[in-house]
Amino acid sequence: MSFDVTDLIQAKSDQLNADDLAGVPRVIEITDVSKGNAESPIIISYKGDNGRPFKPCKTVRRILAAAYGNMTGEWLGKQLKLYCDNSVVYAGQEVGGIRIAAMSDIKKRLVLKLSKTRGKKVEHIIDILERQQKPPYPTDKFKKAFSVMADKIANSEMTHEQVINKCELTGALSDEQKQQIRDIETEQVTHESVDKFLNGDSE
Repeated sequence: MSFDVTDLIQAKSDQLNADDLAGVPRVIEITDVSKGNAESPIIISYKGDNGRPFKPCKTVRRILAAAYGNMTGEWLGKQLKLYCDNSVVYAGQEVGGIRIAAMSDIKKRLVLKLSKTRGKKVEHIIDILERQQKPPYPTDKFKKAFSVMADKIANSEMTHEQVINKCELTGALSDEQKQQIRDIETEQVTHESVDKFLNGDSE
């Protein structure tokens, strides 16, 4: 039987997507773990998720359980370095998926062999992540870079989350700064709106 999988491989806007991590890994700190549904049985909330939680696939769930145990209460406060693995296959197509590169609070590097398909296992290497306490992202630097961020988003060169991830390689953005980035229009950003922000007239 042949059927169209287009709707099944589209990125969901209500959760952290692999596309958000393309080329820009992200470190998250787990704040809550709740039960989901049959499709996404585990929902991970993290600092600054903006209502877009991480819904790990079975492979990632197995890695989390192997590292931290089966009781999700033990996962709270742990930090994960997530990245986009372009080789992840869904419905026979390489669509990319979220994988873990490193984890905090593990005593040694993890090497796990997990099932990919029936009879085939893939090795997953998880490095030790030193816990990160980032300094605030400089306000002056943010204002100077804002027009560049706006252009990248407006021209579809980067998504809002990719811009946020890249900024946070330097320092922690405030919730207000993150919201200002997320409010950038994707189709077109006028020079007037950028000037308004740079002049301190943003609401």
